[in-house]
Amino acid sequence: MATIEIGEKIKEVFDNRHMKLTDFADELGTVRQNVYRIFKKRHVDTGLLLKISQVLDHNFFQYYVSSPVQEEGEAIKQLKTETSDFQKQLELSRKEIDYLRRIIKLMEEKAELVQQLGKDSMMLQ
Repeated sequence: MATIEIGEKIKEVFDNRHMKLTDFADELGTVRQNVYRIFKKRHVDTGLLLKISQVLDHNFFQYYVSSPVQEEGEAIKQLKTETSDFQKQLELSRKEIDYLRRIIKLMEEKAELVQQLGKDSMMLQ
């Protein structure tokens, strides 16, 4: 799951609400300067985040939970990649087996020739 810059998300939602900064700060029980600091934070205390969620009527906790659909999509993508890799390995293995069978056949043919030559030379003696 990607790291969330929660301050940026809070600022984005705040901007979309077209709320006055002083009103937002008052409802949070703080001053404007602290609101600007919140907008720059990577992490926010859960109590403060709950209050911000209530004031902006937005669930900021959702950004910390991955959805099952996202996880399934990622799992499916991973399985497709692995399947493709296994198919390539299987094809290479089949080619190698075919190559080894041809070598065995050639070796058997050579062994038959050597035996035949051995018989022929014994007959000539």
